[in-house]
Amino acid sequence: MWIRSALVSMLSFVAVTAASSDSSVRAWQQRIDVEVPLPVPQVELQSANPFASRVDEVPKLLASEPPKKVDVAGQAVAAAFIDSEGECRGVVPIEVPFPGLTGSLVSDLSGARFDAALTGNRSRASWVVLEIRFEGKVKDATVVSSELALPDPDDPPEAMPAAVPPPAGHLLKLPAASPDELTSLARPKRVKVRASSSEPEVSIQSLVHVTADGRCDSYVPITMNSGLNRWFSGFLATWRLEPPTRDGTAVDAWIVYTARFSMKLSSLQSSSSRVLTDRPFDPSAL
Repeated sequence: MWIRSALVSMLSFVAVTAASSDSSVRAWQQRIDVEVPLPVPQVELQSANPFASRVDEVPKLLASEPPKKVDVAGQAVAAAFIDSEGECRGVVPIEVPFPGLTGSLVSDLSGARFDAALTGNRSRASWVVLEIRFEGKVKDATVVSSELALPDPDDPPEAMPAAVPPPAGHLLKLPAASPDELTSLARPKRVKVRASSSEPEVSIQSLVHVTADGRCDSYVPITMNSGLNRWFSGFLATWRLEPPTRDGTAVDAWIVYTARFSMKLSSLQSSSSRVLTDRPFDPSAL
C-alpha cells in the first residue's frame, strides 16, 4: 500500500508543478527548445577537366613503333528496312568500327533476305537494327602527323563516335510498322558482308596517361574507330617519353595525342550478327 500511496503523491506533485507554471497551458502543450544546427551550404559545380594537371611543359615523345599484322575486331550497327516480303530495301549505318566499311555494309546488306516482321500472322514492312561483328587485320601503319598537348583545364573531354554519312532521303519516307505494332521482329536468314583490303588515312585523338618513368599505361579514346582499339593499345605500349615534371620532379600526367596515320587494312569480313531487340530505329528522328 505504501508504494501505491507514494506513486499517487508523485503524480500529484507533477500535476501541481505544471499547473503552477502556467494555468492556461497544459503540460503536453508546453514548448520545448531544441537546438537546430545551421544548414550545409551549397557548392557550385565547376566544369573543370579532371584530366588536366599542372606540369612544367608538354612531355616529348622519344620513340614509338606502330605495330604490324595486328588482328582486330569490332561491331557495326546498322538499321535495315525490310519489306513485307522479307527483302532488305535499304540500310542506314549507325556505328562503323573501321574506316572504309560503310559502303560495303550498305551494298552487301541491300537485297539480303530476311524473315519479315509479323503482326500476328500478317507480314509487315519494318525497320530492324542489326549488330554485325567484323574481323580483319591491320597489316601496317605509318604516322603522317602527330601532336602532343596538355588538356584544357576548363574543357572536359567528350568522346566522339566515328562519323557516318547521312542516309539517303528516300529511306526516311518508307512506310514501316512501329515496334509497338509488331509481335515478331524481322530476322536475317544470312548476313555476309566483306570489305576489300584498303589503305585509308585514319585520324585519331586520345587522352594518354604518361607515367613518371616515361611510359604510357592507359588511354581514353576521344575520336577513333572502335575496331582499332587493340591496334592503338599495342602502339601506345611502344612509347617512350620524357617524363612529365612539376617543379622539376617527375610526375604522372594526362596528355592529348592527335595524329593521322596511313594504314593498310586486310579484308574485313562479317563473322556473326544479331538483332538488337532493345534498340528501335525511328527514321523521323534523324
